[in-house]
Amino acid sequence: MIARLPQRDLPPPLILVADEEPKVVEAIVAALQLHHYRVSVAEDGDEVLRRTHGESPALIIASVRLKGRGGLELCGTLRREADWGDMPIVLLSTATDPEARVEALAHGADDLVTKPFSPRELVARVQRLVSRARETDRYRNRSLELERDVARLELEGRRSREDAERERSLRSLANGLHGALLRTLDLDELNARLLRECCVQTGARSAALLSQDHAGAWTVTSVRGDLPERWGALALAAGGACVPWLTALGRPALSAELERLGDMAREVGELAAHGVAMLAVVPGAAAGASPSVASDRGASAIVVCEERPDGRPFSPMERDRFGVLCAAAAPARAVAQRFREQQDRALELLSGSNEERRREAAREAKQRLLALAARFGVSPADEAVLARALDLGPWVWTDAGRAALDELVGDGLSRELKRVRELAIDADGCAQGAPGADEDTLPLLAAAGLRYQVLRLSGRSAFESWRTSASWMGVQGHPALRGAFPEALEPGPARSGTKAPDRAPAH
Repeated sequence: MIARLPQRDLPPPLILVADEEPKVVEAIVAALQLHHYRVSVAEDGDEVLRRTHGESPALIIASVRLKGRGGLELCGTLRREADWGDMPIVLLSTATDPEARVEALAHGADDLVTKPFSPRELVARVQRLVSRARETDRYRNRSLELERDVARLELEGRRSREDAERERSLRSLANGLHGALLRTLDLDELNARLLRECCVQTGARSAALLSQDHAGAWTVTSVRGDLPERWGALALAAGGACVPWLTALGRPALSAELERLGDMAREVGELAAHGVAMLAVVPGAAAGASPSVASDRGASAIVVCEERPDGRPFSPMERDRFGVLCAAAAPARAVAQRFREQQDRALELLSGSNEERRREAAREAKQRLLALAARFGVSPADEAVLARALDLGPWVWTDAGRAALDELVGDGLSRELKRVRELAIDADGCAQGAPGADEDTLPLLAAAGLRYQVLRLSGRSAFESWRTSASWMGVQGHPALRGAFPEALEPGPARSGTKAPDRAPAH
């Protein structure tokens, strides 16, 4: 046995009937109701229009000679309306000539029935037109569904192509930068390349890179763009919420996004004061960071950039490029950082800076000379080179020290070591009284710091070593240095940030 499918629970079609003869209306209504049609009756053409708009009949049966608005005019009116242009209409007429049928069809009627007519014939015509209208509606709805599906698939295809193109572009950018950065082991050069590419890909006016120091604070170590000094004072305190939030976010963030977070108001104010428009972290463990700053271990650096020169906001693609660049730099920075640590370890072993007395002498020299360098306007980059030279100590003036630095610098792998070697040479010339060697503050400070360490390692007291070095520095210094020399000779704790000279004898 074949199961009979259940009938759809649809109401019977509604037929709208209008004729000037009541008996004709009664006959039509009776015949339609006998075949289970719902029937609505209108008295004139205007009422037919109102009922059509309000009741949405499946078919209209109207006389050509209706009051007010005849059947022909009614057809023309409905055919001009977008919602009712395909409404099935059957006209009733007493005319039997072919011209009447032609006129009715010309006005848009679907059929013309001549009076008198057979009710059964009329019902058969109604059934045919209603069935055809329903099939037409079904095919139209199906066509609309197919059109929507095609439009949706086209949209998805276009988005897929755009996403694929975006991924291809970002992958190409990441691979290109990754390969370029891995070809250098100098961390400073690597940072400079990263910032340059960030400005190119985002259109930002300038950018800066912040690294974490031994105390856990994030300070500027590399700058790209005009007015680099504007970034010098930018710093984020250790243990703040900004870096962990950026690390968890995994993408660049705009300053406006940070402003909506109430737990980092101080950091947001610091960033806003320096004009930071967008920032992101370079993934990886922060080398040299304090173990107490565990929340910042997911980032090796922070890259911040200024807004675009035209004032337009960064587009999603520019933000994606910025994030890809920061992520691609992570492996190269890890390799360069590891190389620098190995280099530092090798220099420490060669120079003997791991000895306690040697380390203490270098610490005292840095404590005094770096404070003077800051007072005399030495840039942070030059301060870092000075600190590195003082860490190596008098060893850089020995033949072994020079040979080691020449060997390492000869590979062209470290721009920092090259500057340290050049500073050691200039400082040696300054100490030897070479003509013109005392015109630059940095070599003079380096020479004074190395001289101080020589005196301390020879057994002199800290006070005597410093006074001798400071006196020599005052004599050798250029006019700007000599003008500030009385204050530089005995730096107090409140003025220079260093403790008073130690008068205790050397141990």
